[in-house]
Amino acid sequence: MRGALLIAKKEFMELTKDRKTLFMVFVLPFLLYPAIFGMMAKMGKREETQNQNKASRIFLVDPSGTLAPILKADPKQFELVAKPDGDLKQAIRDQKLELALEVPTGAATALQKQETFQVTATVDESERASNLALKRLKGALEPQEKTWIQSRLQTLSASLQLADPLKLEVRNAADDTLQIGKVIGMFLPYMLMLMMYSGSMQHGIYATAGEKERNTLLSLMATRLPRNQIILGKLLYIFSIGVISALLNLLSLGISIPIMGGGSASSLQAMAAIASPQTLGLTFLIMVPLGLFFANFILLLGIQAKTTIEAGSAIVPGMFLVIFLGVFTSAPGVDKMAFLSYVPVVNVCIALRKMFSQQPNWGEYALAFVMTVGLAGLMTLVSTRILNREKALFKM
Repeated sequence: MRGALLIAKKEFMELTKDRKTLFMVFVLPFLLYPAIFGMMAKMGKREETQNQNKASRIFLVDPSGTLAPILKADPKQFELVAKPDGDLKQAIRDQKLELALEVPTGAATALQKQETFQVTATVDESERASNLALKRLKGALEPQEKTWIQSRLQTLSASLQLADPLKLEVRNAADDTLQIGKVIGMFLPYMLMLMMYSGSMQHGIYATAGEKERNTLLSLMATRLPRNQIILGKLLYIFSIGVISALLNLLSLGISIPIMGGGSASSLQAMAAIASPQTLGLTFLIMVPLGLFFANFILLLGIQAKTTIEAGSAIVPGMFLVIFLGVFTSAPGVDKMAFLSYVPVVNVCIALRKMFSQQPNWGEYALAFVMTVGLAGLMTLVSTRILNREKALFKM
């Protein structure tokens, strides 16, 4: 094992000579994520403040004047504008106005006859400002509708409680810890796998096919170190880089999430409850064999490639598979499919998803851990035997 450690040390020493790579691996994550999340939070708050401080522009068609007085009574929230040129829906999509309302001609008459009339609202649900205008409209119409109902009941000499046969009190069984945990559980396993694979991939190509291109593999093989020790040393290096890359990126994300969430006291308490030593320890424990599996896969393809371009062409598609698995395991209802507990890699994502959601299934976790350890061990054995062959090592 000493020889493997020497090879791994040699690879790390080569890494330290490349300052750009060191910056990309160890420094950039701590600058990138806080900058992105901070900018997104700042822009989101800025847009929300602008929308809240600006009246919603509404084009109103109301021949009988039924809703016009209600909207004009609150100029801070509603601004009635003239009809823009061209198509009305296109004008809303172009953000020339936020909402268009059409009240039927007989609305006032319908009210007098105690009949129902229909109001048509055209809105762009893809825009926050348009959704805010609709929300404001519903808030303004709700008390007016209640007033109309009470007036009708008084006319009939009926109890005002007829309009409210029941009052629904909603109690949320999910606290902040559960809600935030489910959100984190949706993307965390996916991010872990992606960062681990991408971190291992670049350095794995450099340490395998890149060694062939630099003509240093033959010199390495001429030493007294056993061939399997050289292979295990490179495997250890690729695996370590993947784990370090994933941990650094996740640490940066953990620092940045409170920035995005506003850093409220309840959110911070929930984050502290989710990121308990037990949860983080179990996450790291199950990701170690998964990282070893990724490292074996990269080493096996990289060492057999003639050039770094060929190695990249063979290894990069694995990242698309990781992305597909991450998106698949984030879909609603996936965690309820019992057979997925027996699917390698997928079961790791599901186990971590439930753990961070504060709903751990220890049986599924144990199964995922045992399967991943077995898969990593089998992959290590297979790759070592294959790479011991002259054909694999000296494929030119």
